[in-house]
Amino acid sequence: MKGTLRHAWQGLIGLIAVGGILAYQFFFSIVKTGYGAAATRQGMLYVFMLAAAVNLFRVFLNQTPVFRIEAASVLLTYNTRFFQRSLQFKQFFSALFSIIISGTIAFLFSGFLLNAVFLKIFIALSLYFCNGTGLSWIFYHAKGGMKWAVCLDFIICTAALLMLSAVSLAVSALSLCMVWICVWKLLKLNLPKYCERIQVLESASVAASQNDLAKMQQMADENRPSYVREPMLHHLKPSKRTALWCKSILEIIRMQKQTLSVLLMLLLAGWIVARTKLLSFVPLLDDPAITGMIAVLCTTAALSSLYQLLIKQAKNTFDKRMLGLSLPFTTTQIIASYGMTAGILNILLAIIIGLLYSAFSPRLLLLFFAGMLAYLIPCCAQIYSARLKRGATMAANIILFAGIYFCLTA
Repeated sequence: MKGTLRHAWQGLIGLIAVGGILAYQFFFSIVKTGYGAAATRQGMLYVFMLAAAVNLFRVFLNQTPVFRIEAASVLLTYNTRFFQRSLQFKQFFSALFSIIISGTIAFLFSGFLLNAVFLKIFIALSLYFCNGTGLSWIFYHAKGGMKWAVCLDFIICTAALLMLSAVSLAVSALSLCMVWICVWKLLKLNLPKYCERIQVLESASVAASQNDLAKMQQMADENRPSYVREPMLHHLKPSKRTALWCKSILEIIRMQKQTLSVLLMLLLAGWIVARTKLLSFVPLLDDPAITGMIAVLCTTAALSSLYQLLIKQAKNTFDKRMLGLSLPFTTTQIIASYGMTAGILNILLAIIIGLLYSAFSPRLLLLFFAGMLAYLIPCCAQIYSARLKRGATMAANIILFAGIYFCLTA
């Protein structure tokens, strides 16, 4: 830790400063809380949705176990009371940390007063974060049906948090009791997976403390998944007509989470700039014309990047056929199959953009057609004539930008 702080203290200070400014803007400009003035119901909803997003990441997306014990200690003390006590010690401090965070948020929400509003929010957030910690631990070690039970419990706890009533608090408390009974009595730890991950984290921590970039790059290459995740093509039972379309769907599902996360962050960044006051302290970002243009640029960049990934997949399939792979599909069928996937994604993206910007109107149809043209024009150009690639991509981006601009600003 000392070595990491010594080599990266400038970046950490910058992150802390930016995080502090954004938190201040969020609580006092968006949620509109203040001394003696409790937050509005809409402000509470924003924070509860943020808490749900944090728990969603902790439970389902985080690759790191929430309770970490050194790998050597695990191997030496797994069948002893010391291991159980160490694990309970970690669990206790994790719950204590969740309670402190919940108390801080509730104190801000209640207008810096210890009253009934503070108590209700404090209990709701404490139960929710403690539930999330337990569910994350169960999901990390569980297999099969228990993972589906975790998904169901997560949905119930999130719904209870958003309702914020006496009944929902009772449901959250009951869920917490069941979760921790499962953690202490029923859950069987996946020891090989846990030890392997802890060893990787310890090696990464040592490399980071020594600022050994070569070692960190080597570890990233060695720990990159070398197997194909489920589902597989035969699980979908495709026919000859649907095989290529099913393949395109699976390629989207197997896309790296980091890439999809960046595209989602671009969409959210545009929405935050245009629809919230989180960055209103920045000069010029209080002008609706400027914030609207930034939202259009962010949305265009996200959609254009996604289309380029789809085009690359179609081009790879076409190139394999040209190199001698026997595929019972014509060039038109390849473009049409991947185009169907692009059309489905365009429908989903139009719905998401409509929800974010409250823009449900016939203009979304224009956005859909602009998205389809932004995919088909460069896709056909790259497959039929590589010389037109650059011009087609530029024309597609202009069409996409115009469609998004008309949808979001008209």
